Amino acid sequence: MTTAFQVIEAIGLVLLSMYLAYSLCALVAQPRQPPPRRAALRFTFVIPALNEAAVIGATLRNLRAAAPDARLVVIDDGSDDGTAAEVEAVGQADPGVLLLRRALPQARTGKGEALNWGVAQLLRRGLLPDGPLGEQVLVVFDADGRLDQGLLDEAARVFADPDVMAAQARIRVRQSAVGARGWRGLLGRLLLLQQDLEFYIVRHIQLLRQRVETVGLGGNGQFMRVSYLADRLAAGQDPWPPVLLEDFASGLEVRLASPRHRLVFLESGVTQQGLTDVRRFVRQRARWTHGNLQCFPNLPRIWRTPMPLGARLDLTYFLAQPWLNLLTLGLLVYYPARALGRLLTGEVNWALTAALTLPGLILPLAWVFLYSRENRLGLRQAAFAAAGLPVYTFIMMMSVPLAFRNFLRGEHGWVKTARHAEA
Repeated sequence: MTTAFQVIEAIGLVLLSMYLAYSLCALVAQPRQPPPRRAALRFTFVIPALNEAAVIGATLRNLRAAAPDARLVVIDDGSDDGTAAEVEAVGQADPGVLLLRRALPQARTGKGEALNWGVAQLLRRGLLPDGPLGEQVLVVFDADGRLDQGLLDEAARVFADPDVMAAQARIRVRQSAVGARGWRGLLGRLLLLQQDLEFYIVRHIQLLRQRVETVGLGGNGQFMRVSYLADRLAAGQDPWPPVLLEDFASGLEVRLASPRHRLVFLESGVTQQGLTDVRRFVRQRARWTHGNLQCFPNLPRIWRTPMPLGARLDLTYFLAQPWLNLLTLGLLVYYPARALGRLLTGEVNWALTAALTLPGLILPLAWVFLYSRENRLGLRQAAFAAAGLPVYTFIMMMSVPLAFRNFLRGEHGWVKTARHAEA
């Protein structure tokens, strides 16, 4: 039994060391200056939409104000609310707004499938702006997204490098009002703040990944060169693979397609709604973890494809996250029980306990400090963010067993995130 305990604790020590090493590297990562030269690019925004009547009109108006020359394309994926009517109303006054409609049974099969279909339609029907495809960039945008003013200028600078095939904008979560009151309202505000803090940490991770050309693509603010998409479709290959994490998978395909391809992180960003309901949040995170599990079979391709060792290690660590989180869940049960047993028998090594515990406490507080400084949070808000971290982590961990259950049962259906109207 002692040997079994030693093995379990050794696994825990390895996981903690990996987490601390990776997090410290991300913590000190700094952004690069964008290139000075700006390419003359044409941008087309593609917005997959399923029952987005509450938000799509405001999003289109925001995009038109921020990107006056861009083409705006909404892919209505079989909505049964007023999404199409909202888009058509905006399009009557703006000929640069296009509506593409999918119908059942082809519709509602996943965001990636909607994007593949929509881009194929744009290419086949000649609906893209005039000019070479290599000088055009497609932007995948969420129906609740808002665009930072400097984002397209930064994108035009990084895409001046012909080897840049894709880029990901920074994501922020808007701290909108929470309708519920009492403890539900408090929990909703905690979720909003923690999601934005999480994306702040993701921003640092992306800065680290940029060093080894493994920037991860997300579902909102994803930039892709149209010539790459056209070549992919012409070869009979979908740019967005049929998995629940189609955004990351599309970036992985870019990276594996050629050693020359580059993926870049954009410091300017987009904002989006956050989730304030625990059930919806857990369902969303379970879908992301499920999609990660679907991407895991790409691991042999990563190690066969020529790329720096740092890139291989980073992608392997990302794909291993669901399994590492599952181990972490087991350890979160084991360690308190083991500690209680040692406390009762007087066998606690306090020095070792402190050495293992303090780094795991100090690092999250360092993230809260940096986030609070950037966003100019008051002491009360910063304390709320710090106190909410364990609660948020617990809620996120609830999604891991659900993701494995759905994956093992073969329940790969796509359930979109519901949104709400904002003032």
